[in-house]
Amino acid sequence: MLRHWIQKAVNDATRDIDATRPDLKTRIHDFAAAVKAVALDATLSRDELSNKVCALADQALDVRPPSRRSLVRAHLMAKRGQARAMLAKIVRLPFEAQTAHPVTDALQVLRDLYAGKAYTLPDRVTIRLGRAWRQAIDGYDRHKALSAFEWATLFALRVALRNGSVFVDHSFAFRSQARMLIPHDDWSAKRNHYYGHLKLPQDAKEFLEPLVRHLNHGLSVLRDATVRGDVRIDTAVHLDALSAQGKDAAVEPLRRAIFASHPGGQLPEIILEIDSLTRFSWLLLGREPRSRSELLLVYAAVLAHGTSLSAADISRMVPELSPVAIRQMMNRIADERKLRQAADAVLEFMLRHPIAAHWGRADLASSDMMSLETTRTVWQARADPRRRTASIGMYTHVMDRWGIFYDQPVILNERQAGAAIEGVIRQSGTRDVAQLAVDTHGYTDFAMGLARALGFDLCPRLAHLRDRRLHVPRHHAVPAELVAVTDCDVRLDLIESIWDEFVRVAASIQSGRCTAVEALTRFGAAARGQSVYDGGVHIGRLFRTVFLIDYFTNPVFRSELQHVLNRGEAVHTVQRAIHIGKIPSELTKHHESLAAVSSSLALLTNAVMAWNTMHMQRAVGQIEAMSGDVLRAVDLRRIAPTYLEGINLRGTFDFPIARYADRVLPSLVDGLSVNELRSA
Repeated sequence: MLRHWIQKAVNDATRDIDATRPDLKTRIHDFAAAVKAVALDATLSRDELSNKVCALADQALDVRPPSRRSLVRAHLMAKRGQARAMLAKIVRLPFEAQTAHPVTDALQVLRDLYAGKAYTLPDRVTIRLGRAWRQAIDGYDRHKALSAFEWATLFALRVALRNGSVFVDHSFAFRSQARMLIPHDDWSAKRNHYYGHLKLPQDAKEFLEPLVRHLNHGLSVLRDATVRGDVRIDTAVHLDALSAQGKDAAVEPLRRAIFASHPGGQLPEIILEIDSLTRFSWLLLGREPRSRSELLLVYAAVLAHGTSLSAADISRMVPELSPVAIRQMMNRIADERKLRQAADAVLEFMLRHPIAAHWGRADLASSDMMSLETTRTVWQARADPRRRTASIGMYTHVMDRWGIFYDQPVILNERQAGAAIEGVIRQSGTRDVAQLAVDTHGYTDFAMGLARALGFDLCPRLAHLRDRRLHVPRHHAVPAELVAVTDCDVRLDLIESIWDEFVRVAASIQSGRCTAVEALTRFGAAARGQSVYDGGVHIGRLFRTVFLIDYFTNPVFRSELQHVLNRGEAVHTVQRAIHIGKIPSELTKHHESLAAVSSSLALLTNAVMAWNTMHMQRAVGQIEAMSGDVLRAVDLRRIAPTYLEGINLRGTFDFPIARYADRVLPSLVDGLSVNELRSA
């Protein structure tokens, strides 16, 4: 919330500055008008005209306006009361640091000043909080100095909280790095166990030597591709765009034949049929439902979370249920572990069908975020840059064979590398993900090194050419054809010096001591200057270089990554079709309820895709039986289980429980007639 408040204050100040600051177009217009006026003055001699034009030019060239950032800082310092009101609350918190820290010293100075109701900064204060504020803090005006000191403290506190150098001891989210990682004593006693579990050598050289050999081979491959003309290099690497996958004359008729026998689906019956085959309702309750009403309440609670409809809205769609009972069941099943277990059961059912084996590899996945709209009063909400609406992100991991295997809510406009890693190492299934495709927001250099230490490769689709630089160790031999795009800036000695601490971070994540999200927050851009972060970045640069060489030189690999990322987008399309309204504010007050929204939506999405898969498998079996030939895997790969035509996701929900009662309510069926079951 402090980060959000500071960012809002900066944005407001920036808008105020931009509104009063003349833009370049206006300045050019004024200069041209002045030159024209002098040129049209007939009373001026040639020498006078020349002197006046030169004076105007010198005046335009000598103008050095203050930078935008300095104007924003000055604007903030003018709002003295705004910073003081926030700091008056901040200084009451028991901030600590493991070593002497300028932020904790500054907070103590402000506590004393506020206690004495002082409005000037004493000359004896020599705490350094950044060069940008130093001139104002050391200036003659001590009122202005105090205002600058207050804002400098807020900005420095924001960074210190992110990298964990300043912490609150009783807080779990803002604990110290020492408490977040495996304690030193435990690490010293169990180092062999942790290294063995991660399958990493204890000597950094044993880890780096094969990596450097792989890098050398990759550089040779890229040089050869450049010589052949497959890759063009000047000041950047240029690749030919991937050609769109051509239309196969056999695929479209096959798609129509498979979906021709596809029955029309009602969302309630889809849920009920999939539950009868997986019993996910039993997983959510922890037992068999005791009655028809209890089973309906489970479905209604999942729908309320997954569609973001209120309990009252769901009760109107399922008239026999009351809003109060639905709310109670929503609270009961709002456990992301149970919901994820239910979604996994549906996913495993879908992947058991033989057709799923044709859709892709078993060890490739992608992760990406989609935004769901909410109200502006929700503090986690951020503006979606595309839709311009207050939204919360839902980050999902999708298998190459379709299906969501992990999900979590995230805050928009922040790096998602931690969420990407978290989904791979925390997924509860038996799936071993060897490669995870992400977009630019889903990676950092530190995260690429950390992912490799945890046993998989992070494969980012980079957005900008500046990210396509190659990084090799210092003084490394680089082919002449690649010098223009290669930086010899990786320090192997730095990697060796922090290797043990870097592995300690990875082991802390894998053992559950901290989450990948927490670790990547601590070791993000705010951790610059910390040796373990700088060394981790150098490890990540090596792996990013190896990945980019494969990306440049292997069109099949590049196409495969694009393919799996497109599958993630297709799954988001299904999720948006299921999700109806805005996430209500009552479901955003706690992380548990927000996670229930994400996991319920994943469960419903998997149920729709599993239902499609089941009917696709039946159709494939019928086609093969009639034709006597086995369908080609390459054709089946291009037919997705995201089919939504003919599926009704809206309207009054009618659950035909009697049709599936022997499987979802077996204990209740014995001795009851159909009419008795309907009223049970």
